[in-house]
Amino acid sequence: MQKISKFNPLFAAFLALALTACGDSETNIYDQDVAEPEHEDHDDHDHDDHDDEHDHDEETSAARLILTESGSEIVHVFEAADGDEVAELSLPAPVGYAYPMQGYRYAAFVHRDDNWVSFVDGGVWVEDHGDHDHPYAEAPAIMDFALDGVRPTHFTLSDDGAAVFYDGNGETADVAGVATFSDTTIADNGLENTLQFGTHQHGAAQLRGEHLLATERDPAASSTLPAAVGLYHLHDGMYEHELTFTEPCPGLHGSAQNEDFILFGCEDGVLLIDESADFSASKIVNADDFADGMRVGTLRAHHHVEQAVAIASGQFYLVDPAQVQLAPLGVSFPDGVSAVSYEFVLGGEAFAILQSDGELVVLDAHDWSEQVRVSVLQNPEADSLKMVVQPDGHMAYVLDSAGEQVIPVDLEDGELAEAWSPGFAPASGVWLGSAEEHDHEH
Repeated sequence: MQKISKFNPLFAAFLALALTACGDSETNIYDQDVAEPEHEDHDDHDHDDHDDEHDHDEETSAARLILTESGSEIVHVFEAADGDEVAELSLPAPVGYAYPMQGYRYAAFVHRDDNWVSFVDGGVWVEDHGDHDHPYAEAPAIMDFALDGVRPTHFTLSDDGAAVFYDGNGETADVAGVATFSDTTIADNGLENTLQFGTHQHGAAQLRGEHLLATERDPAASSTLPAAVGLYHLHDGMYEHELTFTEPCPGLHGSAQNEDFILFGCEDGVLLIDESADFSASKIVNADDFADGMRVGTLRAHHHVEQAVAIASGQFYLVDPAQVQLAPLGVSFPDGVSAVSYEFVLGGEAFAILQSDGELVVLDAHDWSEQVRVSVLQNPEADSLKMVVQPDGHMAYVLDSAGEQVIPVDLEDGELAEAWSPGFAPASGVWLGSAEEHDHEH
């Protein structure tokens, strides 16, 4: 596994084509009002003019949505406020999954089948001007920074940056690995930190400061799923093994983290690793109502929330480290209805679940009671809905691929804004912009 940098001839050739093709079939930057950042040698500007410009920037360039087309390498950048298209970018391969970086300026696009991870600068950011934060906007751009590894699959995000887990390939004897990096790495086209295993595995990793918690698989095992977790420490750009936790995690799939714990889903429960107790490991066993074959396969957590949410066979459970238990979350769906998207929202104050029938439910993350329920779409087609959230703000955007529309939803009051059409069937999306600050009482 290695990083594709600007010195790699193949990727350099692609970038030379894409970044110089403004206005042609490769890259289209549409005419928009954008604000250029003011440098320190220009701080003698008139303050009243500055206030007018500040108001204009907040109105036209606070946030953007990057939307993908299914099976296509094309991504489209829109103003989140009104759906105006800002740019169309051509990435090196069709997009499988899209994720935001921790600063919400950059988006990561995973091209699993083509062994790539590429990055786009959404072009919106905020500068601290002392008495206020000033938003700016530029044209979106494909970044020089990119990653090259066999089958990039699980992408996890923390306050420290991101971790990409490469599954490797048993048929070609390509081993699994991990790359970690941050916004600064992307901006500077720097070097990512790496870990390489001795075999392939369908695993996951969580970045925790200078430590990395990553899954480990016995090469002799018949399953590609790992059954253990290791602790690694960063030294000179590479992660060195410190220990393998003795608490097993058979059939491991899914991971998350909050302020105190790193969590991994197992066949027999949830593995909890407590950083505050010198990375000690324990197990919360499956709930009593788990049927045969049920296991936790997906986890969601938030830095400001002590509990986490686990999904097992489409059912929602609360992972409570204090009570050492998995308990039903109390969410039920009508026959034939399932959850299609779910995330912590409102800065961790709530948890939103989009259902396949078009219902959107928002739960209070303090007592897990239902806070908002809104019918976003009546009788949507099967497998047509996805949800993109503003992580620390109050907006969600429901993507309706069958109807080729984006439906904004205010998560605080459940009100729907006017839907708009991107002109294609949106498959996935990323919200980029200035995250709003919230006071948290947890």
